[in-house]
Amino acid sequence: MWLVELAAVSGEDAVTAAISAALGITEQPGRSALDTLLDALAPQDMLVVLDNCEHLIGSCAKAADAILRQCPRVRLVATSREPLGIGGEALYRVPPMSLPGPDDGGPAAPGSSDAVALFAERSKEQGVLLSLDGETGPLIASICVRLDGLPLAIELAAARLRSLSLSDLAGRLDQRFRLLTGGSRTAAARQQTLQAAVDWSYSLLNAAEQSLLGRLSVFAGGFDLAAAEAVCGAGDIERLEVTGLLGSLVDKSLVVADPAGPALRYRLLETIRQFAAERLAETGEDQAAVEAAHCAHYLGAAETAALHLTGPEQGRWLARLDADRANLGRAAVHAARDPAGTAQVLRLGAARRRYWITRFRDEEALALLRPALESPQAPADPRLFAAALVTAAFAARRLDIAAARRFGERAVKIARQLGAAGLLIESLGALSYVCYRAGEPNRGLALGQEAVERARQLGDDVLLGQSLADYLVSDALIHPAARAYLQQAARAGPEIGGEHLDLSINMGWVLRQDNDPGAARASFHAVLRISRRNGDRSGIAYACLGLACLAADDGDWYRAAVLHDAAQAFLDRTGQPWEELEARYRQRSFSQLATHLSQQQLEQAHATGLTLSSGQALDLASGKALRA
Repeated sequence: MWLVELAAVSGEDAVTAAISAALGITEQPGRSALDTLLDALAPQDMLVVLDNCEHLIGSCAKAADAILRQCPRVRLVATSREPLGIGGEALYRVPPMSLPGPDDGGPAAPGSSDAVALFAERSKEQGVLLSLDGETGPLIASICVRLDGLPLAIELAAARLRSLSLSDLAGRLDQRFRLLTGGSRTAAARQQTLQAAVDWSYSLLNAAEQSLLGRLSVFAGGFDLAAAEAVCGAGDIERLEVTGLLGSLVDKSLVVADPAGPALRYRLLETIRQFAAERLAETGEDQAAVEAAHCAHYLGAAETAALHLTGPEQGRWLARLDADRANLGRAAVHAARDPAGTAQVLRLGAARRRYWITRFRDEEALALLRPALESPQAPADPRLFAAALVTAAFAARRLDIAAARRFGERAVKIARQLGAAGLLIESLGALSYVCYRAGEPNRGLALGQEAVERARQLGDDVLLGQSLADYLVSDALIHPAARAYLQQAARAGPEIGGEHLDLSINMGWVLRQDNDPGAARASFHAVLRISRRNGDRSGIAYACLGLACLAADDGDWYRAAVLHDAAQAFLDRTGQPWEELEARYRQRSFSQLATHLSQQQLEQAHATGLTLSSGQALDLASGKALRA
């Protein structure tokens, strides 16, 4: 077995000479270096490793092809950042170092991933002993993930611990190319800093590949081929050229291609993305034009998806929006930074309404729309303005009920002035729902009835169903068919990948009325778990209330009292009142407690409930012991 080091070799004609030198084969006068090499290798049974072929890829391919054809007992292993592209080549892509997974719980341990193990080992070599406890473990895991598991980056980061604390290192990774320097003095120059390592790969690209890589840096997370063509196919790169150039960047390990069903999605490692973004800014290429193309593409994607979110294909389209969520967020940032981008922000808001509602992204929606709606340019297109106000009203219904009412009322006013039937129905439905949550059921009922009547007159089943859902919550719960409809909706939920708090809450109450406390408890437990994960205090409050009523039904009075007070405490933090239905249930259940508990027990339960965390509430509701 022979090793041929090519990293320091330059010149396309030097590969054959380098192989001969490594194997001790001398030149013969009057014969070419390749013929001499082939004659020497033809009878041999050996393995030859050609290391670092990427900067001499053409010459390496030529030499390897000749050896394979004329030396049948010789085997070659070529290491390179791209394939040689010759017959007989079998590719093995070296997998990245394993990283801590998003669901890995507890402190990071050296054995939890290759990246963590390398970081701990290299830190120890620098004289820094890391205790992988609950405080430092997550930091180490975060550093390894943000460095994409790149071995050189991890080694350079560990070396920095001689002069930086772990938290200081983590806080400076946005400047990783300035930070991660000072590798081994005996290493090749391109392995002494992260900048030099990425520069080495970048320098091997042709001008078109370099330009495409810079443009790809505008993407956040993954993207598909159509997006790459739409965003990057302009100027000196024709749209039809993008496919070939993208494939070349994948071959050269600068773009990652991940299977996504029958298709592929592409992504840049964050280290490469930062480098490419810097090159895009330095080259003088119109970065604003690339960002504008990115924004336009994902705005179009959101508006196309919105057309399919009310039909049988909604699950597939919601999954598409899930995959592009990071890019839709990036597009919104681009639009918000543009002084003339208010209309694009409002269009994104109107198009993503149903997605945000389904995925419980209220804070995300409100953070985007509130500043845009306050812009002087916002009312320029009244129809678009009103549509965005409807989205904002739904987004604010759990976060800022006063703002939700303002948004809804303004949307209704504009829609009436425009005489826009569909928009008015949506606006009335939104305001009806907001009024119901704000403790104004009579006003909400009147608005909802108008929305339903207008939808029936228009003959639009989608708007009719939406209007009914917005205001008939309490009526639906006492309807004999409610359970069947809710169960049908629950079965449809997984098909669209949604977690529907209102559905589970309503199901809990229906199951309680149907004398099925076990199933009701499971439904409220689900709401509590989802709400804890989403940080939804309103959902936590309603789940605790349902569980409190069930505890009282079982005669577990003290547990019921604690959960009732916990429910009120969580709701108070939202600044919202109980909805009418839940207010009635709470009053009936709470009034029973005074007849079964002493004043001292009620006061103690109140004190405990006020300080109960959502996790403690879940434990309590799950039946864990509670001392009175």
